[in-house]
Amino acid sequence: MKVRVVGLLLIQMILWQAAGAEETAILAGQVVDAETGDPLVGANVVLRDTNHGRICDVEGEFRLDRVPPGTYVLVCSMIGYRQATVTGVQLSAGRTTRLPVSLKPEAIAIDEVVVEARALRDNEASLLRERQKATALSDAISAEAISRSGSGDAGDAVKHVTGASIVDGKYLNIRGLGERYSTVQLNGTELPSADPDRRSVPMDLFPSQLLDNIVTAKSFTPDRPGSFTGGAVDLSTRSLPERLMVSASTSFAYNTRTSLASSFLGGERGRWDWLAIDDGTRELPGPLADPNGVVPDLGASFSDGDKARQLNRLSKSFSPVMAPTERRAPLNHSASLAVGDQLGLWGRPLGVLGALSYSRSYSSYDDGTSAQYQLTGQVDQVTGLSNQALLRDHRSSVEVLWGSLLGLSYRPGTEHELGLTFLYNRSGEDAARYLAGSLPRDLDEAAVYETRVLHYTERSLQSLQLAGKHEFASLGRTRIEWTASRAESAQEEPDLRYFTDNYAPIDRGDRIDTLFAILTNLYPGPTRYFRDLEERNRAAEIGAAIPLGFAGRSTGTVKVGGAILDVDRAFRERHFLFRQDNIRYDGNATGFFQADKVGLVDSTGTLYRFGNYVVDASAPSSNYDGDQRILAAYGMVDLPLVLRLRLISGVRYESTSLRVTSQDPSLAAGGLDLGDWLPSVNLVYQLGPDMNLRAAYGRTLARPTFRELAPYASFDFVGDYIFVGNPDLERTLIDNLDLRWEFFPRPGETYTVSLFDKEFRNPIERAIRTVNGEIGYQNVDEARVWGLEFELRQGLAFLAPELDGLVAGANLTLCRSEVSIPATELLIRRSLNPAASATRPLQGQSPFLLNLDLSYANPRTRTTAGLYYNLFGRRLSEVSLGGTPDIYEEPRGTLDATLAWGINHAYQVKLTAKNLLNPAVRQVYPFQGREYVAHEHRNGRSFAVGLAYTVGR
Repeated sequence: MKVRVVGLLLIQMILWQAAGAEETAILAGQVVDAETGDPLVGANVVLRDTNHGRICDVEGEFRLDRVPPGTYVLVCSMIGYRQATVTGVQLSAGRTTRLPVSLKPEAIAIDEVVVEARALRDNEASLLRERQKATALSDAISAEAISRSGSGDAGDAVKHVTGASIVDGKYLNIRGLGERYSTVQLNGTELPSADPDRRSVPMDLFPSQLLDNIVTAKSFTPDRPGSFTGGAVDLSTRSLPERLMVSASTSFAYNTRTSLASSFLGGERGRWDWLAIDDGTRELPGPLADPNGVVPDLGASFSDGDKARQLNRLSKSFSPVMAPTERRAPLNHSASLAVGDQLGLWGRPLGVLGALSYSRSYSSYDDGTSAQYQLTGQVDQVTGLSNQALLRDHRSSVEVLWGSLLGLSYRPGTEHELGLTFLYNRSGEDAARYLAGSLPRDLDEAAVYETRVLHYTERSLQSLQLAGKHEFASLGRTRIEWTASRAESAQEEPDLRYFTDNYAPIDRGDRIDTLFAILTNLYPGPTRYFRDLEERNRAAEIGAAIPLGFAGRSTGTVKVGGAILDVDRAFRERHFLFRQDNIRYDGNATGFFQADKVGLVDSTGTLYRFGNYVVDASAPSSNYDGDQRILAAYGMVDLPLVLRLRLISGVRYESTSLRVTSQDPSLAAGGLDLGDWLPSVNLVYQLGPDMNLRAAYGRTLARPTFRELAPYASFDFVGDYIFVGNPDLERTLIDNLDLRWEFFPRPGETYTVSLFDKEFRNPIERAIRTVNGEIGYQNVDEARVWGLEFELRQGLAFLAPELDGLVAGANLTLCRSEVSIPATELLIRRSLNPAASATRPLQGQSPFLLNLDLSYANPRTRTTAGLYYNLFGRRLSEVSLGGTPDIYEEPRGTLDATLAWGINHAYQVKLTAKNLLNPAVRQVYPFQGREYVAHEHRNGRSFAVGLAYTVGR
């Protein structure tokens, strides 16, 4: 690691010196229509009294290279618009000044507008301006705000967006709606899932250093996929630079609970774990790689020498490590590097950007609590819940996340642009866990139950996108945009290991001994899983925006287009158990599976006897293949109806063909074949130049996931339940209503108030089917989600000039949800509690979400600072069995602080403190005024110091 850091700093210094030789400046920017915000292709941009000029490209962008430093006057003009003159444009050597310009439409340009130059330094201001002009309700966070908040990945960053929260550190929840009702896109293209049991894209898979912004659309327009209801989150990768740009950073962090502690749990480690790549240490043993291979059973191997030797060989082929050991945890660390430039190819500009990021973080706690409770009688006849398990929880994990980005952009002509983006992200988590305590459900009071878990997970995502933008003056300035992409995600869980036992003191009269046992009639014996998921998305989309005009004036736009999405998934699982023949567990977890206790242990008599021996418990039904094809077409208009009132309306048609086929031919396939019309109406009334009133209606849908349709049962070891797929699930239709008032008083400032109401037909809900722990998903009649959102971002300079650069921000979401409990489950609940409600909140929905921040920025000294507070309300975490109360996650407030200051124009030092309040992560069963803890632990506080280097931005 030291070699890599030194090499990185050397590269920085070399490129700094090269960049420092530049003695000219660059002026870049975008020219847009002042009324619609549309880019003005072909606008003329000239520096007065110089020979520096340019015609704007298909994005309205211009770039003037090799301009001597100084102060200039910029003149922008275009037929049908008033000429604009920008005075006081200051250009500095070796720097790029970016300038936004807007032109006001006019049939005959007879006047000139003179404004004072103001360089665009605040990306938040740019995003707010885009929100003001957008066709749909949206919220966003920029790369600048992400960096200032100290967020390491997209999951950490998106929780600062109004109405968004992250569950389990990676799963997106917007407006109380989980991943089923949200989509994640990369540069406008939907991404595949990397989780076998969820639809979601894990948000922690995207390093924040690769992102330019995160935009969340909250109302539906026909040019978007219809499969989002809570929000459509679009992750935009870093934009191409205007000139040579080099940025690099490195940081180290100390966690008060984990770093340098000697109690960090771990299992086997491979040589390439630091790259999130298993080197084969955990792979399925070669002799068992053939899924058609047969493991001899014990009965046949007792007296058959050939089978006995084969069973011996297969049993010994597994790694003997089944329990974690303690070691010391190092500091968390991260690094990133990005290099970009704008070159020339065949006389036209070619933009190039390459970026790498890497992080390795450790987390651990050794004083957690994990428990299970159950209602064991009529609710009016008991005084509390009955404890089923009460365990001390010790868990550790090391997570590696690295990502790479390559972007190319080429403009073969002023009205044409082509772009290519390749993204590859990879993560690995090596987790170890040890739980021990009482199990009153099955064991005596004096007995101790203990279980161990070794779990390594690899996830990867790669995406290749090709995009084009074209404007055709001969077709009335019709604008065509298209994308074609291929994305692949994978999740591998090689050699997931569970090892459970129990022990109790035995009075021998003259001494007290400890008796250890593995009781497979009470809990699963030593178990090993090998799981592999691969999912591929192939997508293409094209849209044409046709301007409508009268007498040379723009009066609106008609947009038509179509899209295709092909998804295929393959899930494979192998499952092995270890049983004991002529051996007893002696309490030595690290030595119990060593070679002398595995396989043949005695063959001196007429029978072959074994110690630990392997049993292949794999089932063909646990493996499935899925494929989905979605075809879409849409038409919409964007029209000014009357003065200040704008209509965006249309309809989208989506046809769905979805199939899930088990590898067990006796099981019927699940699937969907249907088509849906999805109408949308958005109204925007301009109350003033910086104030809008928006109203929106849209119909969206939610499809079942592959796993939910897969017709087989699987046992969830940790959850202690059996999950059964349902091939008869139907898709959900949702009617969405939104109303928003928004005010943008100054750049970077906003006030918004939003109301939303969502009505669901045939929502898909997790349902308890039997009292013995069988869980699945089924359609229920209806559900509803409604709420309010407030957002404030205000500069404080109006209070006193000394407060210039200080910005206060807050957003609050108040949300309620109500879903019908499935009829069978309701009968089970009411058998113990006749007064049990027929509805419950949506899983993961919080009654409120609050974000507060206070930030400071001084571009001159390159100093930034910020305080960030996040709080969510109690949310439904797990649906419990029978009449037992559901498990809720308690409110948890987190406070982070950041500080960065520039050493010179290139280097910046960053300090970050996270989770300063260190609240308990706590889940409880609420019952009769008491809270029974299901899980509790604390993550500890983290303090980081980093060095960043940037030149040429």
